[in-house]
Amino acid sequence: MRNTIWLVTLAAALVPAAAIAGPGVSGSLPEGSPLAMAIVEPASAPLAEPALNPSVIALSTPLVAPIRYRPRAYRERGRVMPTTWQLHAGFFDPTDNFSTGFYGGFRAGPQIDPNVQIGAGVDWWHKSQSQTVNIDTGPLPGGGTTERQLELSHSSADLIPILAFVQFSGDENMSVIPYAGAGLGYAWLFLHADDFQTGTSFDATYGGFAWQGWAGVGIPLNGQSRLVGEVFYNGTEVGRDVDDVFLGATYREIVKMNGVGARFGMSWGF
Repeated sequence: MRNTIWLVTLAAALVPAAAIAGPGVSGSLPEGSPLAMAIVEPASAPLAEPALNPSVIALSTPLVAPIRYRPRAYRERGRVMPTTWQLHAGFFDPTDNFSTGFYGGFRAGPQIDPNVQIGAGVDWWHKSQSQTVNIDTGPLPGGGTTERQLELSHSSADLIPILAFVQFSGDENMSVIPYAGAGLGYAWLFLHADDFQTGTSFDATYGGFAWQGWAGVGIPLNGQSRLVGEVFYNGTEVGRDVDDVFLGATYREIVKMNGVGARFGMSWGF
């Protein structure tokens, strides 16, 4: 049945051309046959353009529309929304309490745009100090002297802020890429102290709102790797509730950890 439909369609397409060819067809095939148009001699008069057969047009029309590619919103080196990491270390100097201490941490998050990154970061500030006194000196074999010290007390402070951030940076084709960002979150301050003269110890944990703002520059290395350096301001006020057993009241202890610092490191993406 399917072969019969194809033969009928082919014959319908060839009949108009055979009718136009008329007596100019050569060969042994009978006149009027659809196959008699194999050889057509040039006509002396221009021929009228044959009418198009609807069946041929229907068969030649493509059944599938052309496929068009729609690019994704953002591609960076062949990937969609790459993740950028930064590892850094430096120093932080609280203006209200303590003195300058070590500061380190990392940030990570996707590039939602070539110039915009969002993500989260964790930092750690550490400061320790001891109170000592020299009690004696003694000779060393081969020359020199030693000093004997007695540690009267030791204390340490650790600040850990966890922040969600947004960061804006310049174009990647720049030789030095400026950037700036800000973060909001929560911070914990851990204090510990030992008094070796009285045999007493102190431990306390404080918590509260924290924010940071920073600005820096990145020097491209290769691929998405950069050397980075930045200055930052840390605004943190942490506290805890303390019960006074003598007064029968509860009061709030507040420790301000506001200050400036600098950090240096490397960022990379994939």
